[in-house]
Amino acid sequence: MTPLDWKPPAGQRVLVMMPAYNEALNIGHSIETVRRDAPYADILVVDDGSLDATAKVASEAGARVITLPVNLGIFDAIHTAFIYAYREGYTAAVQVDADGQHQPSEIPVILEPVMRGEADVVIGSRYLENRGYKTPLSRRMGMILFANVTSALIGRRVTDTTCGFRAYSREAIAAFAQETGVEALDAVGLVILGRAGYRIAEVPATVHTRLTGKSSINLVRSFVYPFNGLLSLIPVLLNRKFVRRRPNS
Repeated sequence: MTPLDWKPPAGQRVLVMMPAYNEALNIGHSIETVRRDAPYADILVVDDGSLDATAKVASEAGARVITLPVNLGIFDAIHTAFIYAYREGYTAAVQVDADGQHQPSEIPVILEPVMRGEADVVIGSRYLENRGYKTPLSRRMGMILFANVTSALIGRRVTDTTCGFRAYSREAIAAFAQETGVEALDAVGLVILGRAGYRIAEVPATVHTRLTGKSSINLVRSFVYPFNGLLSLIPVLLNRKFVRRRPNS
């Protein structure tokens, strides 16, 4: 069976969560490839207060759209998507970037451990295998630092703490939906999850450069980001509480 022939088990509902900010030039193509390669999934675009026609293009491409009144940032956009997935009863959710970097044909690869009940969060890692992804040295140093710290704190190896191509179980969806201020995409979120008993796994993923436009991570942010991230781990380790995973789930 090829990835394009894959389907979730009967009764399992999958939501593709796509946060977007000013991605009108990319999001139509991203939605079309998800609909082609993962026709079993519903698609939710959370338009994070875009100043362009992102919401209009997404709706015309067939996605469900939630538009935030102002630009709140990707963490709040994803939190909104988790709330939607939880309230609508989805069994699993997959996060896919709106800029065309991720390959929807690989959605089954990151969903499989969730569907088999082996993991609550599956990260599509850019670094488990050499698939040609090139990271600027300044950003790569921060990623290595995050990966090493996260691995030590949760007791298992993680190579990519920042990739936005991820799958989540129903239990992880519920946990994130009920929490506020949790950076689900970051090392902080992984540490909180891992220390609360949620199972984290990685699979290799192919990630390309964005279709058009520029990333919000510039040179200055790439240097500042890892230090801010390490500082944000301190209160997590001291007193951060989280909805613990049920042992029998």
